[in-house]
Amino acid sequence: MKRISKSLLLLVCSVGLLAACERDPVNDLDPKDSQVFITNHSTTDFTGYKTFSIPDSVLVVENEKSAKMVRTQDLIFIDRIIQNLTARGFTRVARTAKPDLEVTPAQISYTQSGYVPTYNPWYYDPYWGYGYGGYGYGYGYAPYYSYYSYNENYWYIRIADVKNLSNNQAAVVWDAQIRGDGIYDTSSVGTVVDGVFAQSAYLKAN
Repeated sequence: MKRISKSLLLLVCSVGLLAACERDPVNDLDPKDSQVFITNHSTTDFTGYKTFSIPDSVLVVENEKSAKMVRTQDLIFIDRIIQNLTARGFTRVARTAKPDLEVTPAQISYTQSGYVPTYNPWYYDPYWGYGYGGYGYGYGYAPYYSYYSYNENYWYIRIADVKNLSNNQAAVVWDAQIRGDGIYDTSSVGTVVDGVFAQSAYLKAN
């Protein structure tokens, strides 16, 4: 994730306080302002890898279900990943050619919902107990339940080392998440992919 200096943080906080006086400051934000690039920085020396494979479709995971997609934004997503890796000295080859790295482009969608109890703070207050004022122990209102729904949607890129397998297992040497508004727009996909690779200057073959 991009680092923020202390001076910049103070400026952002000041602007945030001023914006809080507005009725709906969030409505004025550009989708790009909400986009976050999260990369797992590893200590892997990528100069030891030369080739990579990547499928022609995006793996779409929705909770417990998964499917392969080839929508317009998926094709742009894959093509931009290929462009970035090629520009860094890697060569794309077929999976059957035994590549050094295997790239998995994915879109993750996760939704969780349910109910949680909200208790009345007086429900078990002993002040009201033991018959005081004619009220029995535990006087108060029963808990009520609040509904919640939590949703996550983001692009995901995983790079695994298939050159050096251990017990037939491939280690993940780099992965990234792209979150925020507008990340699935066809006009933005290429830019957000460039952004996540820009944070990993060490990811290069030579």
